Amino acid sequence: MINQLLNKMYHLNIQIKDIEGKTKLIYEPGLLDQQLKEQIRLHKDALLIRMSENHSANKLGFLVFNHGALYEYRYGLGAFLYIERLPNGKVSAWRENYLPAQERSYKVVNIAHNVPFDKAFEKAEGFIIWLSKKQKMKVG
Repeated sequence: MINQLLNKMYHLNIQIKDIEGKTKLIYEPGLLDQQLKEQIRLHKDALLIRMSENHSANKLGFLVFNHGALYEYRYGLGAFLYIERLPNGKVSAWRENYLPAQERSYKVVNIAHNVPFDKAFEKAEGFIIWLSKKQKMKVG
């Protein structure tokens, strides 16, 4: 539901922002009908949480697809870390490795399954921090 609402808002160029603890909608006059305004009001908290999650993921280096349905972090040639939203609102996170010119991965490591976003993100962030430290040790 949140993805559909975010898609609709995106296509109508409607932005929702939390400014000094108050929620503001930014839009062109005439684009926001009463029904859509009510949907946004009903799902305001979930929309703001999703935007915060997307911002945190993007800040860490993830690409954010479809307003937070899928997150991708590339950490090497053919090496990816994913976080994907499940239909039940929870997420799964895993790593996949591909050989050059191969369509299928040769290695998949699950790091979280069917958990809240913050739990999966914490594990993904931990992996990225560990990887960063490991890469610095190789250089130094």
